[in-house]
Amino acid sequence: MDRRVKNVLILCDAFPPAFNPRIGYLTNYLPEFGWNPIIITEYSPQLIFTDLAVGKNVRYINFYWSKNKFYRALKYTFVFFADLLFNYKAHIVKREALKTIKQQPVDLILSSSSCRAYSALVAQKMANKQAIPFVMDLRDIVEQFPNNEHISKKFTGSSLLNTFFASVITKKYLRQRNKIIKKAPCITTVSKWHVKKLSELNTNVQLIYNGYSPDLFYKNHTANKQFLISYTGRIESSDIKDPSLLFEAVFNLWQTNNIHPSNLRIQFYLIDENSKKIAFNLTRKYKVENFVDIFDTIESKLVPEVLNKSSILLLLANEAVQQNSPHGIIGTKVFEYLAVQKPILCVRNDKSYLEELLANSNAGLAASTVPETTTFILEKYTEWQQNGITNQHVKVDFIQQFSRKYQAQQFVAIFENLLQNSARLKTSC
Repeated sequence: MDRRVKNVLILCDAFPPAFNPRIGYLTNYLPEFGWNPIIITEYSPQLIFTDLAVGKNVRYINFYWSKNKFYRALKYTFVFFADLLFNYKAHIVKREALKTIKQQPVDLILSSSSCRAYSALVAQKMANKQAIPFVMDLRDIVEQFPNNEHISKKFTGSSLLNTFFASVITKKYLRQRNKIIKKAPCITTVSKWHVKKLSELNTNVQLIYNGYSPDLFYKNHTANKQFLISYTGRIESSDIKDPSLLFEAVFNLWQTNNIHPSNLRIQFYLIDENSKKIAFNLTRKYKVENFVDIFDTIESKLVPEVLNKSSILLLLANEAVQQNSPHGIIGTKVFEYLAVQKPILCVRNDKSYLEELLANSNAGLAASTVPETTTFILEKYTEWQQNGITNQHVKVDFIQQFSRKYQAQQFVAIFENLLQNSARLKTSC
């Protein structure tokens, strides 16, 4: 392997301190393997992964954020329509990428995106122009979401018009993305379902899971005076993440005097106001609001402590058995849960890859019914009463494949292979 330090230009739609742990952690480990990351990304005011942004070579592009709400709304409207009609964001990112490449030679370009493909569009064009390799990383895709959940904004008060606008935007996303996919030399993505779906367009698709940082997430259990069921992250909708089985089980245990709000707490650390609203409304619907605490999200470096002091780690999902269902959603959270070796309760069972992952790792229960959810909670609650703590005998050797450091090695192997192929092509020409 070439030991010369090489530069990888990373174009992404989000980067720490905003929510993109996949690329944030990747840039932590790349230098260990001889790759220097240079990042161009969209600015976001989120401060979730502040520690992952420290010391990084990042150029943030502020498309519309402002403290002034009116000015922010005006800029957002302009950027939205300019991007929809003229690929405005791609033009701005390309301009910054050209400046960067003039200042520093780049050996390879990596794009990382969710449903919007503007970063991949720029990456592909720049790679072709500079005659360097290009890797397209897809963290999320439109097809994994039910009911247009990939579009968070509601454009009007009319559901009919919102559906129309969502359809127009989705067609634009897919048309642009698929055109790039068909010509990409290598695509990386996050689950077996994603690989299968994207392979319909391009067979050069490789699986690199989301994962956990072994420097942060490891078994360090602490006893707690309360039995804590903890959840960290986002609740996009109950169509994607459905906690109803948990709430029904807790209500039943309360009615049978097995638990009490003074010693069992369900704690949500939520990333946005929409998530808080959904959680609050559901707790009222199932009459368990006395058991629930809803907090603001916390910085990533504080999450391990929350997980290690919890009794059950809550994973929210929904069945993936119908076409209009969530598919292949295996986020960072589940791997961080695995790493701390606490019991995981997944509700509702996706009857797909999450269920398979929990079974293969012996990490907990993917629940399909209220009775089995109730039994699981009661078993762990009894263990906590006896020992002051809960533990899960996960298969440690199995979960080590999800280490972020190992995943950085996977990316580097792809980078090096593409570089070698590119060099051979240049030599033959």
